[in-house]
Amino acid sequence: MKRIQYLTLLIAISLGLITLAPAFAAAQTAAVTTSASVTLTAAEKTAISRGDTEITRRIAALNDLNTRIQAMQKVTDAFKAGISASITNEVNTLTTLKAKIDADTDLATLKTDIQSITGSYRVFALVLPQGRIAAAADREVELVSMMSTLGAKLQARITTAQQGGATTTALTAALTDMAAKLQDAQTQAEAAVTASASLLPDGGDKTKMASNDAALKQARADLKTAQTDLAAARKDVTTIVSGLNKLNASANASSTTQVSH
Repeated sequence: MKRIQYLTLLIAISLGLITLAPAFAAAQTAAVTTSASVTLTAAEKTAISRGDTEITRRIAALNDLNTRIQAMQKVTDAFKAGISASITNEVNTLTTLKAKIDADTDLATLKTDIQSITGSYRVFALVLPQGRIAAAADREVELVSMMSTLGAKLQARITTAQQGGATTTALTAALTDMAAKLQDAQTQAEAAVTASASLLPDGGDKTKMASNDAALKQARADLKTAQTDLAAARKDVTTIVSGLNKLNASANASSTTQVSH
C-alpha cells in the first residue's frame, strides 16, 4: 500500500514538472528577450542628444535663410529656386541623418554619424554662406537702386540751381562720384553672387574645399567693397544736400535783401 502511494506521488510530481516545463521555457525566452533589448548607455544618450541638437540648429538656420532668399527682390527667380533647392535638399538630408542617429545603438556608429554632420554635409561651410552672400548682395543692389533714384532727384535740383546762376561745380563733382560709387557697388555685389552661387559641396575633397573657401573669401571681399562704395555714395549725398541747402539759403537771403531795397 505504501509502495502504491509512493508511486502515485512520483507520478504527480512528474506530471507537475511536465506542466511547469512550458512556463519555465517561457520564462527563459522572456529572459533572453529582455537581455537582447536595447539599453543605451549614458554616453550614447548624450551623443544622440548632442547630434539632434546640432542638426536641429542647422535645420532652423537653413529654414530661416530660405525665408530670406524668397524675399530677395534683385535676383532672378531661377537663382532663388536654385538656392532654395539646395537648402531643401540639405534639410531633407539632415532630417534623414537625425532619424539614423536616433536609431543608432552603439557609440562607435553614433560617433561616425555625428561627425558626418560637419563632415559630409558641411551645411555651415557652403550652403549657408552661399545664401547669406546672395541675401547681402540683393540688399546692396536694392540700396543702389534707391540711391540712384535719389541721385536723379538731386541732379534735377542741381540743374535748377545752375539755371539760377549758382556755382555748382563741387555739387556736380559729388554727384558724379556718387554715380560712380553706386555703379561699382552694383558690380561688386553681382560679382559676389557670381563667385559663390555655382559652388558645390566638396564631399571631403581638400582641393575642392580650398577652392570653395577661396571663392567665398573673394565673394565676401566683393561685398565689403560694395559696402564701402555705398558709404562713400551716402557721403556724397550729404555733401550735395548740404550744398543745395546753402545755395537756397543764399538765394533767399539775396531775395530778401533785394526786396528790402
